[in-house]
Amino acid sequence: MGMMRFRHALLLTLLLALLMTAFTSLGPSSSRGPEGLGLSSRVRVEVLMVGLDGREVPVEGALVVIGDRRALTSSDGTATVVVAQGRYSSYFKHPDPRLAVVLMDLVVEHDTTVRVVFELRRLGLESASFVWGGNGSSVTLEVDVPEADFAFASTPVLFGFSSDGEFLRLSSTPDDFGYFSLSLRPGSRNSISYPVNGNRELAVLLPSSYVPVQLVRITVS
Repeated sequence: MGMMRFRHALLLTLLLALLMTAFTSLGPSSSRGPEGLGLSSRVRVEVLMVGLDGREVPVEGALVVIGDRRALTSSDGTATVVVAQGRYSSYFKHPDPRLAVVLMDLVVEHDTTVRVVFELRRLGLESASFVWGGNGSSVTLEVDVPEADFAFASTPVLFGFSSDGEFLRLSSTPDDFGYFSLSLRPGSRNSISYPVNGNRELAVLLPSSYVPVQLVRITVS
């Protein structure tokens, strides 16, 4: 009877030792979840900017978020994150706070490259109509928006003359661009309305008037 108890105790000790050895052999990689099991993928994100001069340059300091992983792009416009394979809610934010954040679903099944290109354009007006009424004045504009994955409009910049020949510039922003907060339909004509600041009415609208637009094109490979 004593010998049997001894054998049971010895067997239990051996089993505990085997379990401890198994967990120890997993090492630090087991704490990384799927990455330690070879189910992870590298996502390389490249963020570029096309300015009004048409030049494409890398964007440093853009925020890249994929699931719960985040990184900032370096001077070459790239950042890399490692995630388990799956579908993720992701977004990409240019360091200029005026530009709209881009949100998208990203499916990661292998090592993936995401190329995000922000582009600024001044779109000419296809038509414009005004409603004048002091603080209630507004303008409705029609613009043809180029093909893109996303498009956003900022405050229009309108040039013209009053009925007595005074030159007028109507815009709520002191420079060419405000916040790109209005979502547009890419690849189609958009009709958009804005409040108009200023007490003088435009009698003549000049062709140099425009709507600042942020286009975003994304490729995943």
